[in-house]
Amino acid sequence: MGEKLLTVEDVQNALPSRKNAITQELVDVLNEVKDEAEFQGEPLLNTAVVYEKLMINNKASVREFVDAIRFCAYLVTMDDNYTEAYKKTFYYRDFVKERISADTKSIKYAELTSAASRYRRNNKLVADLLVYSQAPLEIMFLGWRYKAVGVLADTMMNAKLDRDKINAAKELLVATKGPETKRIELDIGVKENSAIASLNEQLSVMAGKQVMLLESGARELSDFGSLKPKQEDVVDAEIY
Repeated sequence: MGEKLLTVEDVQNALPSRKNAITQELVDVLNEVKDEAEFQGEPLLNTAVVYEKLMINNKASVREFVDAIRFCAYLVTMDDNYTEAYKKTFYYRDFVKERISADTKSIKYAELTSAASRYRRNNKLVADLLVYSQAPLEIMFLGWRYKAVGVLADTMMNAKLDRDKINAAKELLVATKGPETKRIELDIGVKENSAIASLNEQLSVMAGKQVMLLESGARELSDFGSLKPKQEDVVDAEIY
């Protein structure tokens, strides 16, 4: 027996913020893609529920939201080929229908690529989805990331060769460098608290000093045991 098809009521219950905007046409789209490889691990409706707040914040329609999710999913499975992802997402639009079989070297395909590029670059909902969807992976491997930083710190302190110490110190500087642009705060997942930021800052300063000492021929390095977050920076992790 095949998987049960979604109904209008199912989708309304899943997305109550847009309950009155759910149409049979939209439900048909959700049912059409349920067997696609991109949505075998995580059904499209489940993804929509997880990131529903993005739809609300961007004041997007349900159809715009669903299309943005599909585009992002296809983008990943198609190795960031935004033209093909755009074609697969918007196959129902006349503009795409007229160009869907165009040769990749043709003017029509170039027009399709231009439209896809604008959508990928300028659509805030797509940009937010791509950022938010990486949050679970970042959180999952957060512990390993800091273990890796610890390995670099240990190598910088205890490696037998000065060359290895210098390389580890330089890598540590990169690993603890703060973002150059303002970080987007997400309403889902774990937000890095100020205690971690404080340790990162101290590690970065320490690594910089170690590079200078090692390159000047010094043999004795500072002790990492003195590193600790400032008391005022210790706060509970915020989970939304």
